[in-house]
Amino acid sequence: MLVLLNGLQAGNLSGTGRYTAELSSRLPGLASDVQCTVLWPRHVPEPHLVSGGHDALRQVNARRFWKRIAYDQCGIRFERRRLNADVVHFPANIGPLTPMRGVVLTIHDLSFVRNPAWFRSGRAAYYRWFVGRSAHIAARVITDSHATAADLHELLRVPPQHVDVIPLGVGEDFRPLPNEQRATVRAWYKLPETFFLYVGTIEPRKNLVSLIEAWNRIAAKCPQDLVIAGRDGWKVRPVRTAAALSPYAKRIHFPGFVAHEDLAALLSSADVFVWPSLCEGFGLPPLEAMACGTPVVTSNVSSLPEVVGDAALQVSPSDVDALADAMLRAATDAALRATLSARGTARAATFTWERTARLTLDSYRAALG
Repeated sequence: MLVLLNGLQAGNLSGTGRYTAELSSRLPGLASDVQCTVLWPRHVPEPHLVSGGHDALRQVNARRFWKRIAYDQCGIRFERRRLNADVVHFPANIGPLTPMRGVVLTIHDLSFVRNPAWFRSGRAAYYRWFVGRSAHIAARVITDSHATAADLHELLRVPPQHVDVIPLGVGEDFRPLPNEQRATVRAWYKLPETFFLYVGTIEPRKNLVSLIEAWNRIAAKCPQDLVIAGRDGWKVRPVRTAAALSPYAKRIHFPGFVAHEDLAALLSSADVFVWPSLCEGFGLPPLEAMACGTPVVTSNVSSLPEVVGDAALQVSPSDVDALADAMLRAATDAALRATLSARGTARAATFTWERTARLTLDSYRAALG
């Protein structure tokens, strides 16, 4: 079987980019009956190919958004004919808009359908049309969670028998790290010694205004500051305003985007990782925090219960009092912290990128069938 993997989103600073990069590094050479070629963005450093297949990468100049879109829709058809590929995998929500055989499409979430107001004007409609069109062309659709698979059926009428649920994984570098590495990262990002941590894009569905309100209610009762790490997405003004108006504004920190090589040390440094998202296709950061032994407080909606199981405190993201209470308990109850840490590392160990890659191969085989 000849597979063409569209890896042009590997430079995306999000979970979608991480997923694309991990598949690009693990699929080539993974199975003797599969030959995988990866279209890789020239401006992104080449990945380490875990299983060999050193001739698998084909670099493409697709740094600009419109150039990548054009390659997604036109250039990839040329590559497919040139290679005589049996399967073409689009791992970042949007695939071909005109019929193409053997397409596998990964759709990570349908938040743009669930609540268009979370997105920039017109962006939700753009995603809905392109993703919906792509989903009905694909031979197989991969989702990261059963929650997204259910959304696909309910919102886009994709038949369940065409969908494969394949969870994401945790990189081997996510583990509890020693104090020296933690101290170095805290110093680099100018962070306090003790803090609650959120990591991710700053955007409406992450529910960060509620996180700030919950922390305001307990800030006088605990020494932990609040750290909101990540790049600005869209509609960030309410978050910045909530932070500025907090009576404890000087204890709220925005270090910006955190480099991947610093992330495990940052997660290991936090007293509690808090992720009160309103909707997620999977939610990698809570899982990575669990792998680092950090207690996690998260939402009880969409895919998050599938990811964290009984290894985290789950609350309704709309209940600010419950969120504040869970944060305070996780920060101050030593026995609870030890339990969450042990359960978290054990559960995270069951999510591996190799498993993700092998299940993806099964989806390719099903697309041919």
